[in-house]
Amino acid sequence: MSKETEKDILQSLAAELAKNLKSEKDLSALSRELVKLTVETALGKEMEEHLGYAKHSSEGRGTGNSRNGTSRKTLKGQIGE
Repeated sequence: MSKETEKDILQSLAAELAKNLKSEKDLSALSRELVKLTVETALGKEMEEHLGYAKHSSEGRGTGNSRNGTSRKTLKGQIGE
């Protein structure tokens, strides 16, 4: 996907999401949720790349290199936890 196409998609998405914002609190909540989703997606893709197979794939079973669950984590940053 070209940078211009990606930017157009993001601008369209931002415009759609902005329709529901009524206050600064709404904007803050949306920002936190977008950061959360972005980080979770990036970490999931990183794990797929590291292990060499997608989540729920049978490729890793019995190899000693399989996913064995998740645990809750808190990311601390400038916009909060």
